[in-house]
Amino acid sequence: MYDDRDEAFLVLSPKSVAIDGTAAAAPLPSDFTCLTVSRIGVVTHVQFKGTATFTDETESQLQEDFCRLVDVLDIASKVLLDFTDVESFSPACINVLIALERKLRNRGSRTVLCSLAPDTRAGFFDAR
Repeated sequence: MYDDRDEAFLVLSPKSVAIDGTAAAAPLPSDFTCLTVSRIGVVTHVQFKGTATFTDETESQLQEDFCRLVDVLDIASKVLLDFTDVESFSPACINVLIALERKLRNRGSRTVLCSLAPDTRAGFFDAR
């Protein structure tokens, strides 16, 4: 977990890549329900959209989006999950996130989280 997006981006990027917002050529789907997905260089930037609170009711939508995301990402992807504006993330949604991380890790990908609000960050540790 990293405090801000730039710090997390630097961890995922090769040393020669600057943060300039230039998207990679390969397009990503834009019709996710809960996610906004873009590429910045070699990093896939995932932001949560719509609501600042992810409850048990949004778990299935989030799970569908994450399954779709895994399907469209390349093997050995670098994924930045940006929690800017997320106020709470239920234990059920945390479990969905853990499943995503395992699937990506099994494909050789690396996932990092950033910009978690203090209450959201605490929820990750309470859930375990």
